[in-house]
This record gives sequence, structure tokens and C-alpha cells, in this order.
Amino acid sequence: MSDVVTRATREEFGLWYEEQAGTPVRRLLCAFAAALAVPASPARVAGALSRVVDRYPECRTVFAPDAGGTLVRLPGPAPAPTVRFGPEWSGAGAAAALAGEPLSAETGPVLRLGVLTDPAGEVRQVVGVAHHVVWDGRSEELFWAALAGELAEPGPGGPVRPPPAAREEAGDPQWRAEVAPGVWDAAKRQARAHGVTPFSWLVGHFAAAAADAGARAVTPFIDVDLRVLDPASRERIGYFQTQRALSAVAPGTAGPDAARAVLADVGALAALALTTGLPPEPETAGAGCKFYVRDQRSAPAALTPIDTALPVARNDLAAGLTAAGGRAHLTVTARHGASGPVPAGLGPALLAALDRAAHGGPRRDEEA
Repeated sequence: MSDVVTRATREEFGLWYEEQAGTPVRRLLCAFAAALAVPASPARVAGALSRVVDRYPECRTVFAPDAGGTLVRLPGPAPAPTVRFGPEWSGAGAAAALAGEPLSAETGPVLRLGVLTDPAGEVRQVVGVAHHVVWDGRSEELFWAALAGELAEPGPGGPVRPPPAAREEAGDPQWRAEVAPGVWDAAKRQARAHGVTPFSWLVGHFAAAAADAGARAVTPFIDVDLRVLDPASRERIGYFQTQRALSAVAPGTAGPDAARAVLADVGALAALALTTGLPPEPETAGAGCKFYVRDQRSAPAALTPIDTALPVARNDLAAGLTAAGGRAHLTVTARHGASGPVPAGLGPALLAALDRAAHGGPRRDEEA
């Protein structure tokens, strides 16, 4: 583990500040899981996980102001032992249990890991939660690739500990549904046929559907990936995204029209990022929704990523599609007490919009 102290990025500062300003840490966490192709002993998997964390020092970093008041990244405490969950646990339940233990960008840890065992005591899944300040979709890809490599070679075992005592914590209102097989792939093909990126295609259709469902204009918020500005960050675990608002989408807007507007806005944001910079943009009053797409590429054959979502929303309203392991889910989560659409009402409208994005529908997107 390196003892190098480095200056925090603007994006890291933003998430650290959210925590200091009182945002509950569980709203700043990411959950992730993967199934093992070949079961292994808990100690062997725990040892492999420990070596992956050693390879990526960001997994045990913390943040604090230095003597001059500049926020810096510095080495944090040693990771807690891997938690062993028995066959009665689900992946989502294990992730929620890990999220219930202390995590902090200021004091650490920023990462907690566990394994789910089968009745024979062998590991069937790996699950973890990480503070968003050191985690994003690319971080997960790097983590699984490194773990697959470690599992391919024999190595020393690692310590495991029993799961924490169960704690009941109320989640946010959430609607979640599995997407029919092939629909997301069909939507991606439609996007290419219309000359639009799959991300813009889906966000445009979702924003148009959300505007129709609420009978008022919706401001889409998205995360812009800044890794392209620093090629060295491509192979680093960490948070390299910034939240920005796009142009409002009015009720009655056709999905393809909204998608083309999203694509144009994303292009404009990319130009700003390359010139004047792209600071994070907070949510504003009014109808807004954070839209996301996570299409987790398969890790090497030793692991199959599993779509996992914590039942809490960082934004007032968040809706998105996550694809992993050949399956896709649509999730809509709202903060308790936030104004706007109810997830249970908005979810089916977005699911129908996804079907239109894939195949066309009553509004005949192909003809719009």
C-alpha cells in the first residue's frame, strides 16, 4: 500500500462535501455483486479480495483537509475482514447488511466486502458496497477483472467474519422490474439505426415518458464520464463523473426527438469539459430526474456480474437501467418526502418507453 498523499479532484471534493454537509452515507454508496463460475472456499476468496484491494490503494483511502485547507486523499485504515454470509442470505440482503455498517470518506473504510456461501460452505457469490467517492461503473469492471485474475492462481487465504446483526432500516419508495430478454439489445440496435448513442436513446425515451406521466416538463440529470480527459484514469478505481442537467423535455415530445436533444446536450457538455471545465451541477427546484444506464460488461469467465441496487436514492428521483450477466433491470427510486412522480406509477411508464425504444409502439417511434 502506497503512503502517497495526493490532492483530491473536484468530483471527489463534491462527494466528500455532501457527506460533511449531512447527507446520510448510505445515499452515497454503490452495491455490486458477482457469481463465481467455480465455487471456492471462503478463505481463498477472502485472500483474493485482499490482494485486489492491495492492488488498488483507492479501495482503502480516506479524505481530509491538509494544513493549508486543501482536501487530500491519503491512506486509510486496513480493510475489514471479508464477511461470510450463509445460504439463507440473498445478494441484496447481504449488500444491505454491509451498507448498514460504518463507511465514510473521512474516517474509512470506503469499501466493505462479503461472500455468500452455499449449503456446502463454498462461496457462490461475492458482494460489496463502496463509497461513491471511490467507485463507479468502470471501477467495478476493474475490480472484477482483477478478482478473476487472483482466483485463477492459488494464493494465501484471508480472514472472514460472521455477518453483522440484522438492522431494519427503511428504504426509499422504489419500483423495480426485470426487463424482458433481448429488449435492451434491441433498443441499442434501434439507437444505432437512428444515429444516436444507446445512452442518449434510452434517456431521451425515458425523459419523454416521464414528462408525459407527470404532465409537465422534466429536466433530465445525468452523470458525465470525465475519464476520457485523463487517459491514465481509465485503469484507476475511483469516481470520475460529474452530474449535469440537460435541456428540459416537454410533454408530448417523441422519444427519438428527445433522444437527439439529449445527444446534442451531451456533445455540448463534452466540449465544455475540454475547454472551460465541467463542475458538478446540483439539483434545482422543479421536476427533475436523474437518469442512468449501467451496462456492465462481463468479466472473465470466472465471474458473472449480478445487477444489485440498494433501496435508497441519492437524488430526489432516480431512474435507470442496469444490465449485468445477461439480464437487465429497470429501477425507479425516490427520496422519502420528495415531490414528483411516485416510483410505482412512473416505473410502468418507463418500461413501456423502453419497449418503444426497442420495437416502436403506438406512437411509432420509427416514423417520428
